[in-house]
Amino acid sequence: MFSVIPIQPLFRQGDSPLGRPVDVLRMDKIHTVVSGNKWFKLSGYLQQAQQAGKKTLATFGGAYSNHIVATAYAAQMYKLKSVGIIRGEKPALLSHTLQNALAYGMELLFVSRTDYKDKASLQINIDPQNAYYWIPEGGYGKLGADGIRDMLKGIPVWDYTHLVTAVGTGTTMAGLIQGALPYQKIIGIPVLNNQDSIMQEIKVLLNDQQMEKDFQLLPDYTFGGYAKKTADLITFMNQTYQSVKLPLDFVYTAKAFYGLNDYLQITDLPTDSKVLFLHTGGLQGNQSLPAGTLCY
Repeated sequence: MFSVIPIQPLFRQGDSPLGRPVDVLRMDKIHTVVSGNKWFKLSGYLQQAQQAGKKTLATFGGAYSNHIVATAYAAQMYKLKSVGIIRGEKPALLSHTLQNALAYGMELLFVSRTDYKDKASLQINIDPQNAYYWIPEGGYGKLGADGIRDMLKGIPVWDYTHLVTAVGTGTTMAGLIQGALPYQKIIGIPVLNNQDSIMQEIKVLLNDQQMEKDFQLLPDYTFGGYAKKTADLITFMNQTYQSVKLPLDFVYTAKAFYGLNDYLQITDLPTDSKVLFLHTGGLQGNQSLPAGTLCY
């Protein structure tokens, strides 16, 4: 569906303020809607839905979920219906993400945060005949992780010693660990306040051999939690764009890139280290910010 994913060099050895070369895998450029890691996490589920003859995709997410809008668009592209189960009561004004999902034909069902926790019951109540194809929240699961692993086959990742990504459900990080080469380290930066559970959710998607690979989480960059932000984060986003022309979103990639900056400044990496940061898309989330907040 997509051409080669471009790699943007940010810093070369000798001119990097971070002390090491850093490149960015610009997954945000592969599609205007199903951008970043979304297509790769969805592809296996879409194939399975078609094989099962399902006519409707259903999934879960929050008001700023890139997964929700990507699923809505993918369903429209495959001439399928879609249903999004949205965490929380319906607000007076929908986020731009949910407005986009509606525009792509998705039916939105808002449920309380308490009910949202029991997804199995929700599936039975909403789809008693099991007519829908249910995609886990965020594309979490083996199919989603396998899609990320297979994505790496088309990228010259052998050039890099460190692969860095934002972490929501942990699916992308699990796929990176699956596909990592023996000398590579995978760094995940959680953007939700789920540090107590996210590592276990990642490990569930790994086999014993993959568990032996080098990976870690940097847990202190949630900026208050999912879709939360601070003035410091917004300033960092603007400064990053002004200095290296890299647009970030406040929900995922800005937090992860902020964490990477800290990590590289306080960690004594080997001199031959080379870092690849995965830009996992989601820029449409910035539409929810007041006009003029960002310089891009």
